[in-house]
Amino acid sequence: MTKAWERLYLGCRKDAETLYRDNPHRITTVISLSEEPVQWRSARVNYLHFPTTLDAPVSRGQFDSIIDAIYENIRWGTVLVQCAAGAGAAPVIVAAWMHVVGFKTIDAALDDIREVRPQISPSAVLLKSVKEHL
Repeated sequence: MTKAWERLYLGCRKDAETLYRDNPHRITTVISLSEEPVQWRSARVNYLHFPTTLDAPVSRGQFDSIIDAIYENIRWGTVLVQCAAGAGAAPVIVAAWMHVVGFKTIDAALDDIREVRPQISPSAVLLKSVKEHL
């Protein structure tokens, strides 16, 4: 799990599933972009599922729903955005969030994320569609 910004983390499915037994970052909401929902869940964590595929563009409606979910939940807690490996979709969505709130451009945010999580490999298809929605 990698801290991307204040109260905003990104990670993989395993990170989300370990929260049922240990939650050192006090995650209050998991926004899952994996096709499969998180199986092991903590009763103290809110889980939201927005299945996203790396080889297909995200629709405007789904993008807005994900951004709205981050907005609504980061106001009162700490959010983990996760995808299967924590490398393809989650970094794109976290960077898009930073762009939407005016913190950084999506490209600058991805560069910053890459510095703390070098294994990211943003999906080109997903990134292109997200940029069209900004």
